[in-house]
Amino acid sequence: MRKWLVLFSLAAASFGAAAGAQPGKKPVPSKEEDRAKSDAAKPGAKGEAASADKVAPPVEGAAPAGTDDLGAPPPKEVAEQKPEQKPSPLTPAPAEFPSGLAKPPPFEYDKLLGDIAALRSRVAALTTTLFASKLRVVVETKGEDARLASFNVTLDDGVVFSAPERFSADDERTVYEHAVAPGHHVVGVEIERYDARRKEFRTWQSSRFSVVIPESKLVATHLTIVDDSDMAEDFPDDADGQYDLRVKLRARVVE
Repeated sequence: MRKWLVLFSLAAASFGAAAGAQPGKKPVPSKEEDRAKSDAAKPGAKGEAASADKVAPPVEGAAPAGTDDLGAPPPKEVAEQKPEQKPSPLTPAPAEFPSGLAKPPPFEYDKLLGDIAALRSRVAALTTTLFASKLRVVVETKGEDARLASFNVTLDDGVVFSAPERFSADDERTVYEHAVAPGHHVVGVEIERYDARRKEFRTWQSSRFSVVIPESKLVATHLTIVDDSDMAEDFPDDADGQYDLRVKLRARVVE
């Protein structure tokens, strides 16, 4: 009995090995697949497929599709942008100017200035009425290359004349004439000069003179400002120069 079982097992194993060794069958292609393969094998099929993939280059000067002779329409963002959205560069910034205007001076300040001007006029008129004595100051400047940077005439420590810019008195000029109290007075000058050839060479000079004004008389004083300096011309070349400054005053009673 065991002998028959062993033989049966060997026969079944050999039958299974033979069945697995047989090759698998290939699937049968359909009719549509055969037709597609035959069309692809034709010579003109590849050229048509390649030409379909290529895009024709644009012709120069030709208008793009969907446009007229005026050209392509502007971008949507530019067309929708409004002029008021972008301010002009000339428009000032909000905080560029101060918010408020300067406040006017108070009323008391204007009134005070008016009172001072009226007081000066009254003092001048009172002086003219009280004193018949007068003082006249005449100025004359000499010097070819001397220029006046500032020039003041003083009377008793008060400035009675201040020269404007580019003041020149090559000819005699009356700078002051007014009634004064009789007696002793001090006439002075304060001068700043520079040389026209070299402005860095400057001089400062202050001179004071005592004069006597008689009762009910007019005294004319003549101030002569002389500058014969050669410092600007000689010193840069020879390292040797000098300042020559003189102020002369002549006083005489004319009335």
